[in-house]
Amino acid sequence: MLKRSAAAVMAAVMMLSLSSCGKKDDSSKAQDIIIDATEIKYDTQEVKVGSIGSVYDIQNTEFDYPYKEYVYIKQNGIIGKLYTGETVEEGQLICELISDDLTDELETQKVVTDSAKETYDNMVASGITGAELEKAKVIYELEQNNYNKLLDKASLSKIYAPCSGRITMNGDELHAGMQVQAGQYLCEIADTSSKYLCAFVNNAPIENVNFGSKVEVAQMNGEPVEGKVVDIITVEGGVYGSGVNYVIDLPEGTEFNDFGAIHVYFSVNYKENTIVIDQRALKSSGGRQYVNVLVDGTKVEMDVETGIVDKNGRKVEIISGLEGGEQLIVNTSND
Repeated sequence: MLKRSAAAVMAAVMMLSLSSCGKKDDSSKAQDIIIDATEIKYDTQEVKVGSIGSVYDIQNTEFDYPYKEYVYIKQNGIIGKLYTGETVEEGQLICELISDDLTDELETQKVVTDSAKETYDNMVASGITGAELEKAKVIYELEQNNYNKLLDKASLSKIYAPCSGRITMNGDELHAGMQVQAGQYLCEIADTSSKYLCAFVNNAPIENVNFGSKVEVAQMNGEPVEGKVVDIITVEGGVYGSGVNYVIDLPEGTEFNDFGAIHVYFSVNYKENTIVIDQRALKSSGGRQYVNVLVDGTKVEMDVETGIVDKNGRKVEIISGLEGGEQLIVNTSND
């Protein structure tokens, strides 16, 4: 009995020892977790007041002659003659249409008009007066008016250059014998005396860009240069469709490569003395926007309202929620 009791006591002691060992391990593990939590490192930036502006990046650019006249077909018909040179003088014939129906109408109306005139002239020569002569006169004037209208219509079949310069025909490759419609784009004639960098924007103009507005111009990884808007030309139709052509003057000696798009950056809604933060710090969840700020070593969420975003999407304006001077958490090792 004593031996059994001693054995039982020894077993109990061993169990307690094992239980104590297990608790010691759990306590050590919990301590390790706490230590790890306190080792989180924050990448912070001080919130500062600065300047920012939204930017339009226009790549539809080229060195060109911006002052152009756009010419359109004036009536339906078939092209009989088409100018094929590269330059043209003002008043030079550049297109003539053929219309067999109009030609026939003109010939018929001329016969009718000549006959009415002859009748009237003969009555005058014969000394006829009164209502009969007056009626012949009205008929003659009516037919002459109809003939003049046809002549005016026929004049639309001939299209003359409205100015001198470089001529570029419609890209549809118009040619003699081709059927065309009234209002169809024929060509553009450019004044070759002045060449500028032109930035074309389809449809509506860029808001808040005016004469004298400064722009940034860059090609690929080259150093940007500052240009200036010296003219804004509204384009109706033309090679690129309807829109606005911004004429950019560049510093003397500015050079670009023959390859690679030239970017023109239009800064609009430029603001100074406003809160600007790194875009990486901005968080969003369920329509809510917020940032993390480090306050006495603790990460605190603060709701914010955003405004302008810069051209690279790297900076964003904060309209409300920050005042400047806060330690903004850009990211964490565990984010």
